[in-house]
Amino acid sequence: MLTLGPIGFSAPWVLTALIALPVLWLLLRAVPPAMREVTFPGTALLAGLPDPAPIARRTPWWLLALRLAAIAGLILALAGPVWKPAPDDAGTGPLLVVIDAGASAAPGWEGARARAVAALDRAESAGRPAALLVADGAPGQGDTIPFQPAADLTARVRGAAPQPWETRYPDDPANVLRDAPERFATLWLSDGLDHPGRAGWLAALGARGPVTVVPQAAPVRSLQIVPGTMPALALRSTAPGALPQVLAIGPDPQGTPRTLARLTPPDPKVAAGIAEATVPIDLPSELRNRVTRFTIEGEASAAAVVLADDRVRRRKVALVGDTRSTEGQALLSPVHYLRQALAPRTDLIEGALAEVLPAAPDVIVMADQPLDPEQPELSDWIDRGGLLIRFAGPRMAASEALDLDPLLPVRLLPGGRDIGGALSWGEPRAVQPFAADGPFAGLTPPADVTVRAQLMAEPGLDLAARTVASLSDGTPLVTRDALGKGQVVLFHTAANADWSSLPLSGLFLSMLDRLAQGAAGIDAAPGTGPADDPASEPSRTDEQPFWAAETVLDGFGRPGPPGEDLPPVAAEDFARGPAPGAPAGIYVAGERRAALNAGGPMAIATWPGATVETAGRAAGTDLRGWLLALAAAVLALDAVASGTLAGRRGARPQRVAA
Repeated sequence: MLTLGPIGFSAPWVLTALIALPVLWLLLRAVPPAMREVTFPGTALLAGLPDPAPIARRTPWWLLALRLAAIAGLILALAGPVWKPAPDDAGTGPLLVVIDAGASAAPGWEGARARAVAALDRAESAGRPAALLVADGAPGQGDTIPFQPAADLTARVRGAAPQPWETRYPDDPANVLRDAPERFATLWLSDGLDHPGRAGWLAALGARGPVTVVPQAAPVRSLQIVPGTMPALALRSTAPGALPQVLAIGPDPQGTPRTLARLTPPDPKVAAGIAEATVPIDLPSELRNRVTRFTIEGEASAAAVVLADDRVRRRKVALVGDTRSTEGQALLSPVHYLRQALAPRTDLIEGALAEVLPAAPDVIVMADQPLDPEQPELSDWIDRGGLLIRFAGPRMAASEALDLDPLLPVRLLPGGRDIGGALSWGEPRAVQPFAADGPFAGLTPPADVTVRAQLMAEPGLDLAARTVASLSDGTPLVTRDALGKGQVVLFHTAANADWSSLPLSGLFLSMLDRLAQGAAGIDAAPGTGPADDPASEPSRTDEQPFWAAETVLDGFGRPGPPGEDLPPVAAEDFARGPAPGAPAGIYVAGERRAALNAGGPMAIATWPGATVETAGRAAGTDLRGWLLALAAAVLALDAVASGTLAGRRGARPQRVAA
């Protein structure tokens, strides 16, 4: 590209046609050959008469100027003028173009692709060989990069697209560059973020020649789910100022996807150039269960999408209890109160412990059920992420082997504490306000909720740390303890109204809902799925579980069906997050559904030793269209002027008007 001040020309050789302008000037000034003069005596009688329409011997200078301006404009347009073009890539030798192609590059993808095509076109005009590295982690990316004619790479750039995972560079720069020239220039079209291996590649390329970095102008934003008692979304952005809203998208009653709710983020906290805010998913359970994905408003990137999976859906809860002791009186059954509390908010299944465990529930609720010392299946289920919620009752209080129960968060004293016993309380005890950092934070115990009987915990150094709810006298009401990846929670009172008024209150519903929604859910380790089913996928075995894609995203965050060539993902690879062969999307394994989401923490990249263009700088304004329009306008003006001159020589007014 030839640059003259603020104007550049992509085809400067066309400007040589301007040399012909002086010749055109002379040709346009020429008049038809002079007529042969014949003396006619009668012309003497015309001497002195004025000519009403004299014919000029030469073309008027202003008409010549119009015609030359039209031709000059056409020549300049064909030369490809650009106002304030992007500077030429450093160096004059071979050129390497590196393009970040992860999900975070999607907002500025069109600009990066146009810049790469322009760079390759300039390299082709200058006869420079070029090479291309699209950092998308595709198979074969670690092979050596061939330098070839730049024109051969343009089609590949036009067909490239961002991928629904993080930008991935080859692991070994030295191996990839082993056949490259000793010196070459690099044009790096970056998404502006740091990625694994980026610093090593920058050092390797800087040692081979100048590196020009072009960060994308569009800000990068990402969305990530934050698991916990109440799931939330972490919204991050590289742009300062207020953060955009998060849209909760799901099917309406007719099944059409639409925006079900808008979540407004709080004021962000800024650290290291990244603005971050936590957006609570404060939606009714009925509405939240309809949400299929959360997306940042106005963003077209897989990193700006969180697909809803088991972490935000209704929990599968198994209810285990003995109703025979109630002799058919439903209102006296602890199972009745638990069923009424759990059914509206969870997928509830009931049965004996041996019957519900193969269904792989997220939560098991047991009402007044002493356990034998040997419970390997239940212990293994908890160790893999299950949540066991137990309620006390007369059977547990009368159990002689209570101190041998292996699945209690604290050791219990035998007997219990009852208002009518020898250790009478005198008055029922109210529920103490909940701790601000516990699972029941934000809930307010009503004054009319009182407890009349409980199982007492054995004092110990760790009792306070395991207590998440207490009575007004400081004795534990709810305790919990971790077991592997799961938890055991014990309500020290009964699940019916015999021992307290808690099951009759709305607080009972809220406490169970908090615990159920905060359950981590069993993982995909071997043996976590449902019982073997002949109809299940043959490749899913207890020794090597797999996750099969149900819905996948492209780099712009658009959902679609998985391709036929996408194989199931092994559990160990699935745990590493989105990657080639495991794009962001929804995956299923048996009855469980889990999402791989591309959003996550971000860090601004630094470029020591490289030339960094100002973000947002335009690649230049193409002037060809303007010059062609100007040339056409000048030619039209020339036609009007020529018609006017012809009219003065006697043409009819109608022709002049036409």
